[in-house]
Amino acid sequence: EYIKFLELAIQYGKPFLFENLDEELDPMIDPVLEKRYVFVNGQKMITLGDNTLEWSDNFTLMMTTKLSNPKYTPEVMGKASIVNCVITLEGLASQLLNVV
Repeated sequence: EYIKFLELAIQYGKPFLFENLDEELDPMIDPVLEKRYVFVNGQKMITLGDNTLEWSDNFTLMMTTKLSNPKYTPEVMGKASIVNCVITLEGLASQLLNVV
């Protein structure tokens, strides 16, 4: 159900927010995360599912989670910039244990 809204955001260059994500991401958004667009007649086009859309450079995708220390796959880590802006005692201890 979110795909239509995502398509509109991509076409019109609007920000799009995924909230409360788990550690698994829908593979449907892989082309967006990888910016897998092609040039057709001088315009950037991206295929999302069965639809080919015009890519707006003003489009921004943001994803949030309530997990204190999410463990995403290396593929996801390579496709997105991860910013941890919540500091809790449990999250800090888990991150420090990952370093050791």
